[in-house]
Amino acid sequence: MGNVNKSLKDIGSFMKLPGANLFISSTEDLFNWAQKSSLWPLSFGLACCAIEMMATFSSRYDLDRLGMITRASPRQADLMIVAGTVTVKMAERIKTLYDQMAGPKWVIAAGSCAISGDHYRHIYSVVPGVDWVIPVDVYVPGCPPTPEAFIDGILELQKIIAKGETSPTFNSSPPTQDKTLSPLEVTKPIKKSKNVIESKFINKREILDFSQKLKDDGFTYLKFITATDFDSNIVLTYLLGNNTENKDIEFNIELGEDLTIDSLSDIYSGADWQEREVFDLFGISFNGHPNLKRIMMPDEWIGHPLRKEYVMDAHFYPYRPTRKEYEKWKTEL
Repeated sequence: MGNVNKSLKDIGSFMKLPGANLFISSTEDLFNWAQKSSLWPLSFGLACCAIEMMATFSSRYDLDRLGMITRASPRQADLMIVAGTVTVKMAERIKTLYDQMAGPKWVIAAGSCAISGDHYRHIYSVVPGVDWVIPVDVYVPGCPPTPEAFIDGILELQKIIAKGETSPTFNSSPPTQDKTLSPLEVTKPIKKSKNVIESKFINKREILDFSQKLKDDGFTYLKFITATDFDSNIVLTYLLGNNTENKDIEFNIELGEDLTIDSLSDIYSGADWQEREVFDLFGISFNGHPNLKRIMMPDEWIGHPLRKEYVMDAHFYPYRPTRKEYEKWKTEL
């Protein structure tokens, strides 16, 4: 806070009277002074910029001296610092947290991803700036912004609040559009059309017996399941580990046109969520899986983002505008 008397002189004047001092100010200026001097940020971070935000709130920079106390509940917070990449799936959560915050409330978009989506702005799952979700009062550029940049943004917000000049930026996609994906007219070339994997392949009908035998031989740890779309076919890759002998074994399966295979969830418990991830991103069905549903994308999402035919630069209303809408918005800034 610094010198309180000096701070109060910025919003009013002192008069010396016999036996007392009189301070004259408007209620609006007084309330603005109180609000800017007691910001309570929500303890909330999205990605790598949140690490810099944590550093800003650490003892070295000591934001408590600005009257800032982080709150774990949105109902006790009046400032949201959006630090990190905003995804379509997270956008709904951000909107919910913002709606639950006490008013008046403010938002700082910290870092290139929160401001514009940065490198990822045209990727299927990323919102090109949090101001497509909630109103933003102050933008702090950087990748990531330094703690000094965070503090500069907070001081700028304090100036805005003190002057009562808040005019947040808010964009929105057309409300009349359906919340569906729209493919682009441009077809992107396939980088890998042929299978280039040379490690062991097995027949997919042998998956259960083969995996059980490996588990009996000491390969009790399922490290990962992933897939590769080579256009001509999709290849599933499994990696199993033997922690006793410190050995790994990898095997692959070509699925062909039938994108179904038996689930390993009864043999390896770790297959449960890994098979859901492959199902979500590639559209491969695992027979016998106890709960085969999306794990990364929203339930209503159309398509599987890691398939070759999937267009990365697709819109998803209301938080992802089309490329044309986004470019038009940039020209109007």
